[in-house]
Amino acid sequence: MPFSEGLLIALKALWANKLRSFLTVLGNIIAITSIVAVVSVIQGMNSYVEEKVAGLGANLFVLRKGPFIITSHEAADQIRKRRRITLEDQEEVRRSVVSARFIGAHVSSPHKVRFRERYIDEVEIQGQGLPVLIPADFEVERGRLFSTTEVERARNVAVLGFEVADKLFAGADPVGKEVKIDETSYTILGVAKEQGAVLGVSQDKIVAIPISAYQKQFGNLDSVDVPVEGADEAAVAALKDEIRMVMRVRHHLKPGQEDDFALESSESLTSFWKQISAAIFGAASGLVSLSLVVGGIVIMNIMLVSVTERTKEIGIRKALGAKRRHILWQFLIESIALSTLGGILGVLAGYGLCLLIRALTPLPTSMSPYSIVLALGIVFVVGLVFGIYPANRAARLDPIEALRYE
Repeated sequence: MPFSEGLLIALKALWANKLRSFLTVLGNIIAITSIVAVVSVIQGMNSYVEEKVAGLGANLFVLRKGPFIITSHEAADQIRKRRRITLEDQEEVRRSVVSARFIGAHVSSPHKVRFRERYIDEVEIQGQGLPVLIPADFEVERGRLFSTTEVERARNVAVLGFEVADKLFAGADPVGKEVKIDETSYTILGVAKEQGAVLGVSQDKIVAIPISAYQKQFGNLDSVDVPVEGADEAAVAALKDEIRMVMRVRHHLKPGQEDDFALESSESLTSFWKQISAAIFGAASGLVSLSLVVGGIVIMNIMLVSVTERTKEIGIRKALGAKRRHILWQFLIESIALSTLGGILGVLAGYGLCLLIRALTPLPTSMSPYSIVLALGIVFVVGLVFGIYPANRAARLDPIEALRYE
């Protein structure tokens, strides 16, 4: 029997029992919907983490008091007791490590920003050294950035984030006007280019000021992050070693003693995210596998019922010359078609779920052809494996007994 003829017979049999067919493949639909949605969210998050969260650049890393990710209270307590990174540390690194392309400084905390009667709470006030290396894509769209002289003299000048400028000035040009950060006035020099949001958190709710002005207003007790940019990616490892030596000498660490600072790059974040996504994928795969096994058992039971219902048909076909392999092939195709139909419906439902997630949550999704092929390949195998037993049972029926069956 040609495959197309077998497929046509299988589809007619499924169409004749539409509700039963749908209920039979419901397990496959749920399983494939789940796997498509989970894979799409993980792929979307992978791209998002690389582009937005960990987008420091391959040749940039940060000297800081502790790592970006802290996974336990014990580790947090240990890091809290560490010596803070200071501007004096940054100056020493700048003097000692001449191979670095740029060395910046960054510290931040949330404060209220006011312009006349309008104000915004919890604005991230960023004390910045020059050049500005964090965030990596920071760019002044209107006006200008503060100068080296203004940083050295701790001038009260500021660059507003896009959201802050929009909310405080409602479309008017803020350059040259004054805002108050808490109760201290700052002259606005420019407005930063819009950066969008990361996982629903706006990156434009910021005000950048000279780090010297920041410490003049808020004190110098906060640890400073020191972003360092190498000439290229290959130079990063050597740069890290140089800075590690400088910091160990400054912190009087003995040979063999653990570093009391961290040198973090985007690789740290992507590596951590890969561990999380692998755990999520593993857990989801277990649940999906369970659903597929249940779905496969349901398909096998329905196919056994179908064999019983069509015993006479099988007897007639054998009496007319159909061989065992023809009957086997017919029921196997029907089982595969049934399972694959559930997979196709699951892919469509998964696509709809991805659109819903993207519309209602800050989670990014990315549906790739890989996940669709993987899903359809899985349901094909499920249909094949769980269809063998009923197909073999149909093929082994005795034609005389089958014709007598009522």
